[in-house]
Order: sequence, then structure tokens, then C-alpha cells
Amino acid sequence: MADDNIMSKFYTCLNLSLHERIKELTKIIDQSGSHKDLQALFPQLINNIFAPSLQNGWGIRHVTFERNRHEFNLLLGFLEPHGPMFRLCYKLLLDPQLKYYLPLNILPLQLQMTLERGRCPQFYADLITMDSQALNVVALALNPFDYYIFYFALYLVNNNQSKDWDNWNSVYFALACDYLMHFLPCDPNVPVSPNISYYTGKVSMIAPLQTAHRPLSSPSLLVISDLSGISNQRASSQTQSRNEIWRSETVLQIFIDTWMSVESFNNTNLEIYQRNYSAVTSSQERVRIVRVLVKHIHSFSAKYNTDPTASSALRKYARQIMCSRAYHYVKHLVTTWPLDASFRLVLELWLSLIQPWRYTDNTINQYRFPGAQRNPEEGNANMLDESFTQFLAENFPTYTCIFQLVIPRFMRLDISVYRNAVMLFRLGKVFAQPHLVPMLLNLERAITDNVSGSPDNSHNNSNLDQSYTYNGVALNKWVSIAKQAISELNMTATFEYDPVWSENKREFIMEFVKRILASKHAADKNIEECTAKLNQQSQGLWNATKLWLMMGNTMEDSVLLEEYKKIPIYLTSCVNYFITIFGLNGNMLLPLEAEILEDSVEHSSFANSHNFTLSIAQKLRNKPTGIQYMGDPELMPIMSYENTILVRILYQISTRLNELYGEEFSRLWTRNDFWGFVAREVLQKPTTIQLYVKDSSYQQSVVNEELPARLSLRSLGSYVFVIWISLGYIIFRMFSHSGIFYLFFLITVWSLIVLSKVSLKRLKIMND
Repeated sequence: MADDNIMSKFYTCLNLSLHERIKELTKIIDQSGSHKDLQALFPQLINNIFAPSLQNGWGIRHVTFERNRHEFNLLLGFLEPHGPMFRLCYKLLLDPQLKYYLPLNILPLQLQMTLERGRCPQFYADLITMDSQALNVVALALNPFDYYIFYFALYLVNNNQSKDWDNWNSVYFALACDYLMHFLPCDPNVPVSPNISYYTGKVSMIAPLQTAHRPLSSPSLLVISDLSGISNQRASSQTQSRNEIWRSETVLQIFIDTWMSVESFNNTNLEIYQRNYSAVTSSQERVRIVRVLVKHIHSFSAKYNTDPTASSALRKYARQIMCSRAYHYVKHLVTTWPLDASFRLVLELWLSLIQPWRYTDNTINQYRFPGAQRNPEEGNANMLDESFTQFLAENFPTYTCIFQLVIPRFMRLDISVYRNAVMLFRLGKVFAQPHLVPMLLNLERAITDNVSGSPDNSHNNSNLDQSYTYNGVALNKWVSIAKQAISELNMTATFEYDPVWSENKREFIMEFVKRILASKHAADKNIEECTAKLNQQSQGLWNATKLWLMMGNTMEDSVLLEEYKKIPIYLTSCVNYFITIFGLNGNMLLPLEAEILEDSVEHSSFANSHNFTLSIAQKLRNKPTGIQYMGDPELMPIMSYENTILVRILYQISTRLNELYGEEFSRLWTRNDFWGFVAREVLQKPTTIQLYVKDSSYQQSVVNEELPARLSLRSLGSYVFVIWISLGYIIFRMFSHSGIFYLFFLITVWSLIVLSKVSLKRLKIMND
């Protein structure tokens, strides 16, 4: 009866409010003495928490610190590394034979294919469950901890349809940061807590192959440092070492394999891919979380030399595993991401990946805690030095191949726009930092000379050692590693490396820099036009009065002018950066007119050497003119001169009134009597708006929709209106008038104004 009572309590509490649900679940977990019941309710609890629907699940990707701080803290307290959820996992680990089965078909496609082909990392060796008859992989047998971590990671990938991309401080993001900091501690002296040495359910790893350099194929996660000891102590030492770090290994492997999964496509299924793009592409939230993962693994791996514990080998291989997977993930994002300013997230992810020297210390804290300052150029003052030469060689394609994919994107963007100019500035600043391009350039020259030279002297050539050095560091010994990286990371038999710093690219780069100069010229013109507009708005008695009364959009124009003024500064720096990066002669850059923006890059060798997937048509590359909002006026983005809360409240009120009296409003609008004139003064006129809709095949089309005559209260949400209403109320109170009298006065004045306008218009029509 006691067992049935626990399960009935469990099912009952799932229907309670969040506060009561967490309170009752915590009691069940901490006070239940029946492991059998806990084992039965565990997978049901996991499915309930991570249900894809917001109505059925707990909504940990939607609850944010800003919107609902109370629920945020409740969920965080229950799911944090020391919370009730993990206490339940550790209770269940007392039975090392307990396994939960995860079907293979819910894993990312790339991981499914890897497991089915049998070329998976050793981490999965004791987890795979085979079908005895078909002899294929059907599921993974997981302990409770691994089962929870898998579902947590999959929740981000399998629920990619969310359109709410502003959940920067969601519970999910906070938990992801907490799990990384707790289970992959940057400080080697901080063990993963609590100590669960009683769990011995993990199979010990086999000794890995000893290689001179990094194995670029999926290496074993564990290269235990004490394997070099006495042979008869090897097995026990290895088992003991893995028991200490298996939770870190789980978090590392699952997060990388799940979050950096890539849904591959080719030219034959490109149309199907585009139609289902929203289902397979990464959301902005996922890209941001992957960037945090990349930064933390850089910090985690930076301490492997000073780590005397069993996690030293894991730290050493964590970055190598991550970089290999991240290359394909970032390359996929660059070739499929829409041509808009949100590409900044992808760009910053890539720049974080290729700058490990900036993240030698833990840098997650400024992202993890709500309200902390977020600087896109964060990082410490560490600089690139010769100690990172091996990293550059091992990840050579991550720098050069992706760089050649990123540059053509900016030829398709209007870089006289602030956000695009900032992106280009960030790219130029990173590659123009000291030592980076010279080391990459010398490596590339050594690689191309090795390819063109005879194989007999490609490695043992003293002249080559002398030719390719930088700051006294001989680069020839890293050439074979860089060549292997190009071969391993670009896994196609027909791939041929196209050098970045070659003569056939010089013409394209010259055009690119000239385009930046032309965009700077366009930005200067925008500043002049915006300044002239502001000066015109302040001229004359009436304009000066409106400015003094804070009427109009001068505040918005002032902010826009400040933004415009920064663009030429960024673009001037970009010109200097790319001249430095490619060693151009600045005297060759002649003064250009804005017409250079119309030049095409279709015939350049750089642009034609890569297949830029999902590129837009040539006519869309030109700077658009006469852009105006064509949607519902009530749903326009809230301006800086409007009060956000007030606008939303007024929208709800007007929407409800239009629902109740919409037909009456339409009839009044069409009447030609006195009340028809009043309606046309008070209501918004009928209009046609354009909407983007998707059909069953996910193809977008523009649909026209007729909006009838309707009531709009949005103008009452401006700060100017609020200020004048408040001043009027203060004046009335000074003369001892009540608020009700003030409200009556406002309604009377408004009615008189409307009636006066109506009377004048009717008289004008009658006279005509």
C-alpha cells in the first residue's frame, strides 16, 4: 500500500501548480525509502519535465529571470547540480545494474549514423544495445545520470521550432552554464561533488593508441596518465581513474555530440532541405549555448598541464574533440544562415572557437548570471604567442576554409548598416591581431610548397626549415599536422585546398576593400542627411515649440544619428585591418563613388571557388530604397518614445473593443451623416496589409489582408502624452480639483475638438 501511495502522490503532484509540484516532488525524493518506486517514477518525471509542449512540460526554455523570477528560482533550485533531481539520480546509482533505454531514433541524425556505423567514441562502447536478430543498434542503455543529461541536451535540439529567440536568461541557459561549471571545473583542484565512489557501473576504457600528434579522428576520451605504470596495475588504475571523472566525461561527450550535431544535405536534396529549413537549422538560442560550451572547454582544457588528477587526460582531449565537431557545425551554420544581422551570433561563435588564448580562465560567469555585463569582445588580455602554434596547425582549416566562406557574405550585405559594419569590424580586428595572420600565412605557404614539391624532400629539407619560421619558431614541423587537418576535417575525396593568400585572390580582395570604402562614403552621406533632417526639424517657431514640448520623433532620429556616426569609424578600421591581413598597397585604393556598390562578385575566383548555399538573388544585393512597414500598424515594434507596458495594455483594450463593436465601427464609417463624420475622425481608416504565410510545404508567400475601420489607442502610449497628462493632473490638484473632475475635463475638451473638426468639414462640404 505504501508503494501505491507514493506513486499516487507522484501522479497527483504533476497536476499541481509549479510551486506545490516541486515541493511535493522534493518530499517524495528525499523521504521515500522505496528504491523500486523511485526507479519507476524517474523516467516519467524526466518525460514530464522535458515534454516538448509548453502545456505539458515545465517550459524551462521559456521561463526567464526577467519575466518570472519566482518560477525561475524554483526550477533552478530543483534542477541544479545539488538539487533534488540530481539527488534522485545519485540515489538510483546505488544499483549499478539499473539501466534506462534511450531509443536511437530520438538522437540527432548524425549521432545515429555514427552509432550505426560502429565508428563511435569509446564512451558509447558499453552503452550500445543491439538487436540480436537484425544485428543493428536500436537503443542506448544508460544509467540514471546519463539518461538525465541526454534528455537535457536533446531538449534544446529536438525543440528547435521555438520562435521566441529572446530567452537570453532562460532556466535552460542557466542550467547549461551551471552543469558546465560544476561537472567540468576549470580549477583542477576542485573535484566534482558529491563524491559517489560507490558507483562502479562504468566499464573501464581500453588503453588508447599512442600517437606523436593529435589523432584527428574521434580519439578516446581517456588517456589515463598512470597507464604507463606497471602492467599488472594497469586495469585497476584505469578503472579507478574513470570512476573519478565519468560524470565529466558524460557531460562533455553528450553536450558536444548533441548540440554540435549537423544535419547534412547535398545538391540532390537541397530543395527538401530548404522547405524544412526551420526544422533542421540551429536556433539562435542553440548557437549561443554552443558558444558558451566552446568557451568553457577552452578554459577547461587550458589547465591540463597543471592538473595532477585523473582528469588531466580528459582536459587534454576535450578541446581536440570539440574543435573537430565544431568545425563542421560552424561551417554548416555559415553556409546556411540567413543573410541578416543575426549572423553576428554565428560569427562570434567562430571567433571564440579560433581564439583559445582569450579563454584561459573561466569566462562563463558574465553570461550565466542575469544582469551581468555582456561585452561581445570579452576575454582577458592574453595574447596569441608561439605556445598556440600547435593549435593553429591542428585547426588550420577552421581559420582558412571558414574565412573563405565568411568573406563573400559581406559582399552580399549592405555594410553601411550599423550592425553589418560591426560584424565586419569584429572579423577584421580578430584576424589583424599580432602573429595570427603571419603564422597562418607561413603555414599555408609551406603547405602549398610541399604539395607542389617532390615527396622525397617534403619533410627532411633544411632549407624549408629556414624558410618558414616566424619569431624564431620553425613552422615546418607543423606542416604535416596542418595537412592532415585539411584532409581529415574536409572529408571529401574531391576536396582541394584553395589558398587564402594567393595571387588569384588579390583582385577580389582589392574589390572587397574598395567596397568597404564605398560603404564608408555612403555612411558619411547618411550622416549628412540625418543631420540636415534634425536641423530642419528644429527650425521655425512651430518646430521649436514641438521640440520643447517633446513632440515628434526627434529622440529616435538623435539615436539614429549617433549610430550613423560610429559606422565610418568602424569601416575605416576595417580598411586598415584588411590591408594588413592581405598585405595590400594602400596607394592602389583610388577614391571611389558609391556606384561601386553595384559591382558584382560573381566573376571573382574567390566567390566561384565556394558554393554559397541559400544565397539571395543579385537584385536583392543592392541597397533597398523606400522601405516601409506593410504589416498591421498596431503590431509595429514599440519605439523608444513609447512606454512598452502602456502600449501593450492599450493594445489589449482596443483589440477587445474592436472584437465587440467591430461591425458597428464599419457601419458608422460608411455613413454620410453627422455620426459618420465623427467615426471618421475617431477611428482608423480601412487599410490593406501584407502578411507572410507558410503553406504545407513550408514555402513562404505574401498575402494581402483587409483591415476594417477600427479603434486605435496606441497614440496614448507615448511618453509625451503621459508627461502632459501628468502635468495637467498636477496643475488641477494644485487648484484643489479632484481626479474625476480632471477626467471629465479631458473628455469634454476632446469631444469639443472632435465636434469642431466635424462641423468644419461638414460646412466645407456643404459650401462646395
